[in-house]
Amino acid sequence: MYPILFVLFGFTLYTYGLLVATGFAAGIFYLSYQAKKKSPQIISQDDLFNLLFYTIIASIVGARLLYVIAEAPDFINDPLSIFKIWEGGLVYYGGFICATAFALFYLKRKRLNIFRVLDLFAPAIALGHFFGRLGCLMAGCCYGKPTHSHWGIVFTDPNSLALIRNTPLHPTQIYEAALNLILFLILHLYNKRKHKAGLAIAIYMISYAVYRFIIEFFRADFRGTVIGGLSTSQFISVFVFIIGIAILYRVSKNGKVDF
Repeated sequence: MYPILFVLFGFTLYTYGLLVATGFAAGIFYLSYQAKKKSPQIISQDDLFNLLFYTIIASIVGARLLYVIAEAPDFINDPLSIFKIWEGGLVYYGGFICATAFALFYLKRKRLNIFRVLDLFAPAIALGHFFGRLGCLMAGCCYGKPTHSHWGIVFTDPNSLALIRNTPLHPTQIYEAALNLILFLILHLYNKRKHKAGLAIAIYMISYAVYRFIIEFFRADFRGTVIGGLSTSQFISVFVFIIGIAILYRVSKNGKVDF
C-alpha cells in the first residue's frame, strides 16, 4: 500500500507509525472520556493516566520483543534495526501480555477493582488495535496468502514489508481491523448496560482469541511455529481463550452486578 507517507527535508514519516500512534491516541481519549463518566467509582484520572503511560510503554516493548524473537535471524546482521519500530514489526500478543501484566501489578498495588478497570479498557484495546491493523495494511506486514477472490489486495510498493508482491493476497489486515472495530462497538454498547464486572474483558479475550486463531490460517508472513504447526499467535490464542472462559465462568458464578 503506502508504507511511507512522505519524506520532507530528510525526515521520513512512516504510515505505520502514524496509525499506531493514532490508535494509542484514540484509546487514550476514549478511556479518558469513559473514566470521567464513571470516575471515581472505577479509577481516578490520575491513576488512569499513570496506568496508561506505563502500559503503553510495556505494550510497545512487549510487542517488539516478541517480534524480534520470532524474526531473530533478520536482526543478527543489523541489531540496531531492533529499535526501528516506526517501520513496522510489532506482535500484538507480546504487547497485550506485557501491558496486562503491568496493569495487574499496578491495579493490585493501588487496590483498585481489577475486573472493573479491565472492563473499562476492553473497548479501548479493540479501538486502538483497529488503527494498528490499518497501519499493518499500509506497511504491508501481516500480509495474507495468495487468493483468487475478488477482494484480494496487491502490494506493489518496493518499500512494502510484504514479501509477496504483484499478486492478489487475502487482506488479512482488513479482516482483523474490521473485526476489531465491530468488537469495539459491541463492548462499548455492552459497557453501557449494568453487568457483572469482568464480563467485558472476558468477552474481548474470547472473541479476539477465536478470530485471531482463524485469521492466522490466511496469513503468509512467517510468524514462528510451535507444537502441531500452529503459529506463535495461534498457540497464545489458545491460552487467551482458556483464560477468557475461566474469567467468564468465575464472574458468571460469583460476580456481582456492579459495573
